[in-house]
Amino acid sequence: MVGAGAVGQPYGLHLQRGGAEVAFFVRDKYRAAAERGFDLYRLRGGRAEPVRLDGCAVVSRADEVAARRFDQVYLTVSSPALHGPWLAELIAAAGDATIVSLQPGPDDRAVLLAAGVSAERLVAGMITLISYAAPLPGETRFPRPGMAYFLPPMAPSPLSGPRDRAAAVVAALRAGQLPARLHPDVPRQSAFPTAILMPLLAALESAGWSLGELVRGRELARGTQAAREALAVVAATTGWRPPLGARLVLRPWLLRLGLAIARRVLPLPLEIYLREHFTKVHDQTVEFMAALVAKGRRAGVEVATLDSLLAAIAPARAAPAAAAP
Repeated sequence: MVGAGAVGQPYGLHLQRGGAEVAFFVRDKYRAAAERGFDLYRLRGGRAEPVRLDGCAVVSRADEVAARRFDQVYLTVSSPALHGPWLAELIAAAGDATIVSLQPGPDDRAVLLAAGVSAERLVAGMITLISYAAPLPGETRFPRPGMAYFLPPMAPSPLSGPRDRAAAVVAALRAGQLPARLHPDVPRQSAFPTAILMPLLAALESAGWSLGELVRGRELARGTQAAREALAVVAATTGWRPPLGARLVLRPWLLRLGLAIARRVLPLPLEIYLREHFTKVHDQTVEFMAALVAKGRRAGVEVATLDSLLAAIAPARAAPAAAAP
């Protein structure tokens, strides 16, 4: 598991439960904490079931990876974290291991291929669980800090790639009771939902992370218009047609209804979770938005609203994007 955060911990827990020997690849400053193990809480309804993840190996350098044999390497860090020489060093040290990419960015596959991952070893996955460092501000149900996570019902994680390798990843996750399924093309499946999500997150951030302010003010209209532009960018640059559901979900009344339902049924304080989690991965949102703006301009697609949202959440990144040809 490359990374031991909100994704790496629950994935590592379930893989270990399925019989896998799990090792975490972390930076030196996190090594001691990873060696002590992790407290997790699985959220089921109103309950937070405490679980413990112990007995995992911990490595911090490529030579430590090369000294072992790994069948699968899960990249659980954010898209911006993939940049840097460490990735190519890790890929080279991992031998013939299957590389499982869980990043949402449209250019992550290209980054991995450039770092030395062959297409025959690369499996793409989409994260469907919700996970966060607990407790969130105001939460009192956890006896001590840990990682809380929720597996939404009927939402198995899709995975695609070379069939034998993707099937082995699905089997390992299912053995540990983390729902997963084979999919013909995860990058295509995830492209449009992610293109919708990122502008809406930017709109929420622009609304001060207040869901009430988002649905009552102008930011919802700006967010939905930016998401429509994002869908058009993805369609123009990939040749894929946005599915009907992606187009329908951008009706403001439907988004208001969905948010109202989500706040009632999710076993976590949604507004606080969105603020805390996506503030931590702010760079990923900005990188995704900037890429959409730049690609849209090159493709001749209207991106004025996307650019205005980018300027609202990251003024320093908006100017270079606006100058893109």
